[in-house]
Amino acid sequence: MKITNDSIGGKKVIFDTIIDEIVGGASLNVTRLDNLTHNDNVDKRWLKAGAPVYFDHATRVAELCKTAKYLGGTSTAIRVYKEHHFKVGDFLNDGTNCSLIESIDSSNAAYDVLNVNSALATTGTVYFEGTVTGTNATLAYTPNGLLKNDAWIYDGNASAEIVTMGTVREDALTYFLPALYKVALRGGTAGTGTSLITVN
Repeated sequence: MKITNDSIGGKKVIFDTIIDEIVGGASLNVTRLDNLTHNDNVDKRWLKAGAPVYFDHATRVAELCKTAKYLGGTSTAIRVYKEHHFKVGDFLNDGTNCSLIESIDSSNAAYDVLNVNSALATTGTVYFEGTVTGTNATLAYTPNGLLKNDAWIYDGNASAEIVTMGTVREDALTYFLPALYKVALRGGTAGTGTSLITVN
């Protein structure tokens, strides 16, 4: 066999190590997710590997811990990367304040605009899903694992494999991780959580 190409394309590696995962997988709840958008710029029918999730050991149901990163706009008309799964009626939290998402403008091919009812932090902020408007940093769901593989969510609830211990490459992730998520995935501030994931 003659080799005519002298270069090899790099592989996108998300996990450097996987030490432990949920045996038997989990049912991924997609009713809270925007899973309809699909075009040349973004395909939300897939939930990408490395997505932060909260796994309920009793029900064996996993919930996506939603995130989005500031890309521009104003403190109440926030441009974010399109690969988020926020919906109208969700609460967007900047780590200090939480606002209601009143509408989402997806008309631009490069970003979405999340229109919220009160001002949030902007430059450099990675938002997460909160629970109520006002001054608080309460997580709607606290992550205790990461999705091992891409999951097809367009047709309804899906089966998912979840990594609970290991090492993940942050620059390979589709979904941005706020600082609170990184702490939670490492076992929380007290180190007593159910996951032990290092983010490199």
